[in-house]
Amino acid sequence: YCTLRLGEYDVANPINKLGNAILGEAPSPAVISALNKIEVRCLGHFQVSSPFGSLCHWHSLKAKYILQYLLVKPREPIVRDALMEAFWPEETAQTAGNNLKSAMHSLRLTLCELFAEPKSSNLVQFIQGSYRLNPEIDLQIDVEEFETHCIFGRRLEKENKIEEAIQEFEKAETIYQGDYLEDEPYEEWTLIRREALKDSYLIILSKLAGYCLRTADYEGCIHYSQKMLSKDRCRQDAYRNLVYCYIKLGQRNRAVRWYEICCQATKAELDAVPDSKTTELYSRILKNEEV
Repeated sequence: YCTLRLGEYDVANPINKLGNAILGEAPSPAVISALNKIEVRCLGHFQVSSPFGSLCHWHSLKAKYILQYLLVKPREPIVRDALMEAFWPEETAQTAGNNLKSAMHSLRLTLCELFAEPKSSNLVQFIQGSYRLNPEIDLQIDVEEFETHCIFGRRLEKENKIEEAIQEFEKAETIYQGDYLEDEPYEEWTLIRREALKDSYLIILSKLAGYCLRTADYEGCIHYSQKMLSKDRCRQDAYRNLVYCYIKLGQRNRAVRWYEICCQATKAELDAVPDSKTTELYSRILKNEEV
């Protein structure tokens, strides 16, 4: 802001200015300090931390769940009734409203423990019937970082900048430390988000494994293919990668073993047999043909 101040005129001091005026709008004090940075880990074990430390204790589990719910769309307000319906669907409106107020009070108390001057912070706001996280918070969420790298990677891939795209995919893969809110596997509102993120992760792993395969980095391909199977036991492309890479590394016994595991997993999970591409690859191995 541009500010002009005019002070009283003093004959003895001609450099003084006349009057007192301010041009422009003076900025209002920040609601919370710029130091109030919050880092949230949703991929894997849920963790909330600030420059002053991490949350180790929750005043109530409902407060924890409500924060997780707000973090699904962290920069948008959530209508009060939506929270009541999500967490107290069988209660009366009055009871659900009282429970929500209590949980929000607990949430504010818990979040205030992240900072040196908690009483000056207004971390969760209630405006026009909706709750939201204070937009002044410097909020860093691993899910957003993961998705950003995925988006940049796909964009670079479309521009045929493959190596740059792979770098973005590698960053995304590193951020993915576990499934979305894996501590809360039975909360219905987490299901679609969790599976969508897992799909993105599997796509990333497939791209990284394919790149390793094209560059003859067989050990790298094995690494990413095994990670794929840790999320989906029936991924036929991952099994084919493993069989092929172990043959290329001269470890025929490991190639055969991974085909056997493929057969077992496919039978147990789908009551089926490996697909034609996988069985054809295995058949060529048995015949000692080039793969």
